[in-house]
Amino acid sequence: MKPTFSIIFFTVISGAGLGLLSLLALADLCPVRPLPRNALTTGVALALALIAIGLASSVLHLAKPSNAWRAFARFRTSWLSREAVFSVALGAVTLAYGWSMAAGVGGAPRMAFAAIACVLACTVLYCTAMIYASLKPIRQWHTRWTPANYLLLGHWSGALLMLAVATAYGVDPVPFVWLAACIGVAALSVKLVYWRAIRDDFAAPTLERAIGVGEGVRPPGVSIAQARLFDVGHSHGTFLTNEFGFTLARRHATALRYAALALAFGLPALVIIAGARGALLAALVAGCCIIGLFAERWLFFAEARHTVRLYHGDART
Repeated sequence: MKPTFSIIFFTVISGAGLGLLSLLALADLCPVRPLPRNALTTGVALALALIAIGLASSVLHLAKPSNAWRAFARFRTSWLSREAVFSVALGAVTLAYGWSMAAGVGGAPRMAFAAIACVLACTVLYCTAMIYASLKPIRQWHTRWTPANYLLLGHWSGALLMLAVATAYGVDPVPFVWLAACIGVAALSVKLVYWRAIRDDFAAPTLERAIGVGEGVRPPGVSIAQARLFDVGHSHGTFLTNEFGFTLARRHATALRYAALALAFGLPALVIIAGARGALLAALVAGCCIIGLFAERWLFFAEARHTVRLYHGDART
């Protein structure tokens, strides 16, 4: 698939904001080591800003951004519509939650806002992932590892942002370091499993499978003959070849994977293990992680191969 920067930016930035909001709400609900009110207010404002910026950027890839309102019209059948509806609901709840903290409101109302915000943040992240995971023609997306990756990577970047917020307000960072470390290990593990799963070509669609001949064609007098494409049906590029014909060399994919792992996981892990503290350093680590996730998300789109490519010369997708 052809990577689109606006969608990459949207999924990474809004994912970090959603993960941050979810973890902040959980920290507020947890009575063991709560964050101070001013730290929570700042964190929620940052999360809401990231979510809003990400959602705003998502309409830039539309041919007619003025038609973005149509995303709300198919809630029963479209994951995109569900994402849009739940995002609006999340925005309203988050504003109410932020107001309750800024006004010093406590007790049941604030806890209710926190719980609803946490559930909605995870729901929006899941809906975003299912937009891609529900597409059966793209083997690399149509897997249970896609929503798991979106949820864990969003919470991983959100955990590093929460660590930066906690450090900036002088809160003991140890519990937040452990939380980030646990989420980071889970996110890295699932990402590696995902890459291994999409590398498996055994179940990859082939032209024989696409036309209903599973193991090749066996006409009389011929031991075995594989189906092959005689003509693609056009002499110039089309929408299908432009959008679905993007090809990424294996060596470039490997290099980008190493870069994504180093920036999104390696460097933050080294800083955490070294015990380095400081608000500025924590913010830089979170920024480094987000840059690494840009590379990871670019690969997510670039490595996806639509089944329609079988009818344009590809042997398998």
